[in-house]
Formats: sequence, structure tokens, C-alpha cells
Amino acid sequence: MVVILLGGIVFAILCIYPLCRIFARAGLPPGLAILVFLPLGGFIAPMVLAFAQWPNAGGPNAGGPNSGPPNALPPSH
Repeated sequence: MVVILLGGIVFAILCIYPLCRIFARAGLPPGLAILVFLPLGGFIAPMVLAFAQWPNAGGPNAGGPNSGPPNALPPSH
């Protein structure tokens, strides 16, 4: 019985900690990671992350396929 309880606590910590970090980096309250343990929360939490405005999504250092300088090619004459 104690082993099952400890296993559940360890599993909860292993789920909550990474989600808290992801929510914090997205600019959202890290406490939203607890949604995963509610019914339908495992569906709602990723939806919140998917449709939230991430603070570093539009910056010049955001990365991505088009993150290079706008005039990377030399002009042709």
C-alpha cells in the first residue's frame, strides 16, 4: 500500500514539474499544470498552451525557418 502511494506521488511530481516549466516559459501561471489531474484536464491543458500567446513567439530571436535576415541574398544586377 505504501509503495503504491509513493509511486503515485513520484509520478505526480514527474508530471507536474515539466508542465510547470512549460507553462512558465509560455508566460502563463505554472499552477495551470494541476489541470492535468482533473477530468478532461489532460485535454484542456495542451489546448491552453496551443492557443496562448507565447511571449517570445514574434521576437527576432524566435528561430524558425524564416528567422534569417530579410536581405540575405546579394542583389542581382
